[in-house]
Amino acid sequence: MHTLFDFVTSTNAAEYGLMLLFILGFIIFLQIMSPRPFKGALEMAADDVKFLRSQNRVRLLRFARNAALAPAYFMFYLAALPFLFVQGLAAPLASAEWSPVRAYFTGRKARGKKPDEDPGKRPQGED
Repeated sequence: MHTLFDFVTSTNAAEYGLMLLFILGFIIFLQIMSPRPFKGALEMAADDVKFLRSQNRVRLLRFARNAALAPAYFMFYLAALPFLFVQGLAAPLASAEWSPVRAYFTGRKARGKKPDEDPGKRPQGED
């Protein structure tokens, strides 16, 4: 971590991860503290099984096929990620405008602004 961008990105990732863990932990804690833990989840699972059994064979086979192909869909997604990442980087870097993200990835600094043209700087001798 050498830049502010790296620091903020890693800090935000850690915050979001901790937030999700705390929310999940709170839900599990509430379920454990209830008189009959996970009663609602078990009832919902039983309702889902009852619904699947009530469906006709064609819909059930379609669902089973999609469930069986889920790992293949996931592998396709993982294989496509590097290409999507390169495409996502290429589009902003190809434009001529300057932005902090483009400058970070290309290593360029803003051009055209000289240090003495700073609009926030007070003129000399006005104290």
